Amino acid sequence: MALTLAGRSVVVWGIGRHWGGVAAADFCEREGARVELLDAKPASELGAPGAEVVKRGWTAHVGDASHPTYRAADLIVASPAIAPRALPADGPPVTSPEALFFAAHRGPRVCVTGTKGKSTTANIAATLLGWPVGGNSYEPLLMLLARHGPDVGMVCELSSFQLWYLRDERPHVDVAVLTTLAVDHLDWHPDLAHYRAAKLSLFGWSRRCVAAGDLRALLPGDRLIEPVACDGDSFRDGAGALARRDDLPLPGAHNAANAGLAIAAARELGLDRALVAERLRDVRALPHRLEPVARGDRHRFIDDSIATTPESAMAAMASFTGEVAIILGGSDKGASYVELAGAVARRGARPVLLGQTAPRIAAALQAHGIDAPRAGDMDDAVRLAVAALPQGGTVLLSPACASFDLFRGFEHRGDCFRAAAQRAAQGG
Repeated sequence: MALTLAGRSVVVWGIGRHWGGVAAADFCEREGARVELLDAKPASELGAPGAEVVKRGWTAHVGDASHPTYRAADLIVASPAIAPRALPADGPPVTSPEALFFAAHRGPRVCVTGTKGKSTTANIAATLLGWPVGGNSYEPLLMLLARHGPDVGMVCELSSFQLWYLRDERPHVDVAVLTTLAVDHLDWHPDLAHYRAAKLSLFGWSRRCVAAGDLRALLPGDRLIEPVACDGDSFRDGAGALARRDDLPLPGAHNAANAGLAIAAARELGLDRALVAERLRDVRALPHRLEPVARGDRHRFIDDSIATTPESAMAAMASFTGEVAIILGGSDKGASYVELAGAVARRGARPVLLGQTAPRIAAALQAHGIDAPRAGDMDDAVRLAVAALPQGGTVLLSPACASFDLFRGFEHRGDCFRAAAQRAAQGG
């Protein structure tokens, strides 16, 4: 894509709370565009990014595509959070912050997508390669571009939303990674086929691809590279052992699988096999991803607030031995909770329900004879989870749902859990 922004009127639609709108506005302004912003909320209600908009003197309008400023623009830079149904067919041309990034970036790229596991896999790949990582749950890619320049190799975490907006641009990718593929975001995508198509589109633009198991059949066969396997004790490729399993300081078989994909991508891009173990030991857990946040006399508290699908909650439960109480529930993305309920029953976990989806999860659990208590807020949920483990064990926040019923996002939900867990651990 070749975009000339100088002298054009650009509306950045979506300020958001994660700096994506600010990064897009800054990029467009530096390229010579006349920039205005549009959001459903006033900038004063959008925290630090909103304050930055005011500080920079950008005009920010409250509204949507029906606002006169939208129609008068030469170009719309739409936040990926804006679903396709919100885009008028007869409006100005629409692009995205990610499209602007890929048009300007010239260095090598690893792009990681998947229903779950993409943030951790991107983190591991970035640590192995020594590259910056951005996109989706990280800082915006345009902020990385501004800081590191266009020629530095980058690891890009891409959501289905971001990939949908890139469908016509088809940017070159050196190695693309698919972690998992399940049901998600049916509140944004019109159906499952649309969601899957957005995810899989990445692999049509990529020089090389890696995925594990049955997912390999979904990718172009002539571009596949072998994932690195973990046999329980070590990571191995066709030439032998690369590292010990305990070189990776992240629990769970799913994280070993994530690391295997990341190692394969890094090796494809030139990482010496002699460096794999050393760099795996440098990997650090990301916040809100199986993160220990408190420990009492008999209970430990694990924040896995990023677990916004049933599959990720099931993987989290399998990562720990001993007694587990799991806090489930949140805002609805259209997922089924039947398999999750079966996994809870087989694991013998003690569920506590919270939020909008509590009735649906409760119905699925009742099919297995499980009556789960319902909490009114996070403090109540933690209290009920502790009470469910009188002999001690692991209290796990792994909600299997999004967070926008009671919280501002999964980070806010995790922060609330941490505070409640620390109070509980101290007996408060």
